[in-house]
Amino acid sequence: MKPKQILALAGIILLVAMYVCTLIFAIINSPQTQVLFRASLACTIIIPVILYVFLMSAKMVRPSKSPVIDSVVFDVGRVLLDFPWEKYAETLNVSDDALKFLNDKVVYSPLWGQFDLNNRPYEEIVREFCDLGPEYKDETRKFVDTIDRCISPYPYTDGWLSGLKRHGYRLYLLSNWSERTYDRLKESGVMDFTKYMDGCVWSFEHHVAKPHKEIFDILVNKYGVDPSRTVFIDDNLSNIKGAQSYGYQAILFSDYQDARAKLKDLGVRD
Repeated sequence: MKPKQILALAGIILLVAMYVCTLIFAIINSPQTQVLFRASLACTIIIPVILYVFLMSAKMVRPSKSPVIDSVVFDVGRVLLDFPWEKYAETLNVSDDALKFLNDKVVYSPLWGQFDLNNRPYEEIVREFCDLGPEYKDETRKFVDTIDRCISPYPYTDGWLSGLKRHGYRLYLLSNWSERTYDRLKESGVMDFTKYMDGCVWSFEHHVAKPHKEIFDILVNKYGVDPSRTVFIDDNLSNIKGAQSYGYQAILFSDYQDARAKLKDLGVRD
């Protein structure tokens, strides 16, 4: 129960008690009946005034820091799902040169975004990756084909989302993601946390990726999201700046506890 509800209940109980006492005094014909009745009438006026002044003072001491947030939008990779691809590459028993190639030329290549956009066949993109370093084509294919094996929910993911849901927030996903990886993770149960979502916007479905405005507008047009009442959480600064320029509240994700603290600053409870 909220403090203001407790105060209101206490005030009601006090008034009821005073009127009950007045009735009892009247029944026993006590000379104090008139005094107690006048006191009850006075308290009927004074107590609500005192409560009002107290609540207004408390509000001035602790003002609201932001407009009310009713929706939270999450990126997926490295926010809700751990994606330690660097460590995974090391487990493939490849040479140091191949490992450097995977680090420098694969995941951080602009070509990687083609998986997320889903405008070209998967095999065509993989072959192009292999052509970037023919001497590492076997390592590249193995890494790209099995990358989903290193993706898993963080320990906090389920509890965080279920807590926000219990408090009545609408939850959405907005993620640059490949269809192949999505299908594999869904089949393995890694994507079970999507049960908490009121809607999902995946780049592979709409063939557009963050930070382009079009993918943020899909949230508005498809789900009726109000950007001014929505906070977007992402680990990519470009995506954060894009969301803010489109009217969304935004939090750059560094870790779970920091994100929770920043949500709390916006008035969001989990």
